[in-house]
Amino acid sequence: MVTWTTAGRGGGLLRRLGASLAALGLAAGLVACAGAGPPSAFYDLSARATPGEGKARLSTQVLIPEPRAIRALDTDSIAVRPSPQTLSYYGSVQWADRLPKLVQVAVVQSLEDSGRVRAVGLPGEGLLINYQIPLEIRAFEIRTDGRPRAVVEIAAKLLNDSNGHVLASRVFTAEAPASSDQVGPGVAALDTALKQVLDELLPWALAAI
Repeated sequence: MVTWTTAGRGGGLLRRLGASLAALGLAAGLVACAGAGPPSAFYDLSARATPGEGKARLSTQVLIPEPRAIRALDTDSIAVRPSPQTLSYYGSVQWADRLPKLVQVAVVQSLEDSGRVRAVGLPGEGLLINYQIPLEIRAFEIRTDGRPRAVVEIAAKLLNDSNGHVLASRVFTAEAPASSDQVGPGVAALDTALKQVLDELLPWALAAI
């Protein structure tokens, strides 16, 4: 298991020593993972926003870039946070793809399911884009300090593609309880929290277009 830790200020030499040891530990962890064989299970995200009803279709094409995330979340490992300063991963299991890719797919399919826009595009598809929705994944983890719960936090912007003007920005946060701190209930809770975020994010973006 690879563990990421953060610490407060103080002790420059200690910080440098800690950083060196963390780098060595991370390298060792990655080597160990590489030799551990294939994962025992892959987990996907099924969350999609609930389509609204009775809304007019917009003659708009929207681009969803791949969400940004710090390196600890830009991975196919499933994050669990046992304390505010420590981020670890469930062993021997993985997401079906890198987490930013899975979140991108969830947003794209939710927009398509809504029927509110003419087309939803990905980078490189060559669509004539009117708006972009850049995203940043700030939290996507199971927290086990106290009652087990999933926490999802995603920052979003609505960008006019023709002039780069940001029309709106907002941070969406959701929590969902998990029945235990095991990976299955944890992923189910993450799916629930992601749906809560999508159910707020899509109406917000469509209202601003």
